[in-house]
Amino acid sequence: MSPHQPQSPPPSHQNRDYQDHPDAPLPSQPYRDDPNADLESLAEYEPRPIDEDAEAEALGQAHDQAQDESSRPRTKYAAKARIFWLRNKGMFLVLLAQMFGASMNVMTQILEIHSSMHPFQILFARMSITALASYIYMFITRTPHPLGTKPVLHLLLLRAVCGFMGVYGLYYSVQYLPLSEATVITFLAPIITCYACSFFIPGETFSRRQQLAAIISLIGVVLIARPFSNSNSKQSSHPPPSPSPSPSKNESRPDDADAYHHVLATIVASIGVLGAAGAYTSIRVIGKRAHPLVSVTYFSSVTTIISLLAMLVLPSVEFRVPHTRTEWMFMVGLGVCGFLLQFLLTAGLSYVPPKWVRDRTSGGAGRQGSKATSMVYTQMLFALFYDKVVWGTTLDGVAWIGSVLILGCAIYVAVMQEGKGGNGGSGVKRGGSEGERREGEAESASAQ
Repeated sequence: MSPHQPQSPPPSHQNRDYQDHPDAPLPSQPYRDDPNADLESLAEYEPRPIDEDAEAEALGQAHDQAQDESSRPRTKYAAKARIFWLRNKGMFLVLLAQMFGASMNVMTQILEIHSSMHPFQILFARMSITALASYIYMFITRTPHPLGTKPVLHLLLLRAVCGFMGVYGLYYSVQYLPLSEATVITFLAPIITCYACSFFIPGETFSRRQQLAAIISLIGVVLIARPFSNSNSKQSSHPPPSPSPSPSKNESRPDDADAYHHVLATIVASIGVLGAAGAYTSIRVIGKRAHPLVSVTYFSSVTTIISLLAMLVLPSVEFRVPHTRTEWMFMVGLGVCGFLLQFLLTAGLSYVPPKWVRDRTSGGAGRQGSKATSMVYTQMLFALFYDKVVWGTTLDGVAWIGSVLILGCAIYVAVMQEGKGGNGGSGVKRGGSEGERREGEAESASAQ
C-alpha cells in the first residue's frame, strides 16, 4: 500500500448507528452495467422468461372455478332445486320436444280431416318453407359443402327418399287412425334401425332377445290394425262427436273410418316405418361426413319436389295452398312446432350436465343420455291427450294391448342398445365417443 494513499478509517460505533436508523438510505447494490460487478450479483437481476401457455391455463382454470362457484346457489333448497334441474335438463327438453311433436301431428290431422287437405298438399307447403329456410341459413353461416360431397351423395339421396316415405306414411295414417295408434306404430322405426345397423355398421349388434322383441312388436301392430274387427260395432261404442276445433262442414273423426281404410292406414304407416328406418340408418352411415343441416335440406327438398309432382300428375290431388285464416294458422303452427321439435330434441339428447353436478350424480353422462333417450316415447302420452281433448276418443282394450306391446319392446331395445354403448356393457362396444353417439341419436330422432 502506498504511503500517499488515504486509508479508510475503521467503522465507528456512530456510523453503525446511522446505518441502522430508519431514515438511512439503503446500501448500494451493484448495477448490471457496472463493470466491477461480479457474475453472481448480475444473475440476481436477470429477467426470468414467462410461460404464456401455463399462465393462460392457470387463469382459465381460475375463471372456470370462480364461474362454477358463482353459479352454485347458496341456500339449501335452491341448491337442491338447481342440481335437480341441471341433472335432468336434457330429459325435460326431450319431454317438451315430444309435446311439440304431438301438437304438429294433431294439426296435420285437423287440416286433413276438417279442411280436406291431402298429405301431399301439406307436405309441399311445410317442406318448401323448410327447404328455403335451410338454404338461406347455410348461405348466411357459410356451411361447408352445402350440397354434400361425392362419397355420400347417394346416401343423402337415399336418406331423403326414405324420409319422404316415413313422413308420408305418418301423414296418411292419421286420417284414418287415432293419433295415439299412428304414433305408437312409428316406435317400430328404432327397432328396425338397430337391426339394419347391425349389418351396415361395424360393432353394431342385434341380439336374439331384441329380435324376439321386434316380433312381439309386430304382433302389437296386428292388434292395432284389427283386420277382422267389425267397424260398425266399433263406431257404435263411441259417443257422438264433440264440437270441431275448427269450422268445417265435415264432422268426421279419425276413428270413424271403416275397416278397409283402417287396415289400409295401418299398412301405409308400417311402410312409412320402413322408410323412417331407412332414413335413420342412412344418417348413421353418413356420420360426420356431411353437416346435419345438409341432410335436412336434402330431405325437405326431395319431399317438396315429390309432393309437387304428385299434385301435377294425380288428377285427384290438385295444387292447393291454405285458403282460410284458420288453415294458415295451423300451417304456421306446423312449421313452428316442427322447428321446436328438432331444436329441443337435439339440445336435450346432446346435453351434458356441468362437471360439478356429474360428480354428485351416480352413472355419469351416459346415464343422463339413457334417461333423455327414453323420454322420446312420452309422445304417446301427448297423443292420448289430444285424442281425448280434440276428438273425444280413447283406445279400446285391444288397441291398448297392441300399444303396450310396441311401446314395451321399443323401450327394451333402446335400453339394451344403451347398455351395449356403455363401458360396462356386455355387448360389442360401439365406435365413437359418448358425445358423438348421442349427437347421432339427436339427428336421427329429429329426422322427420
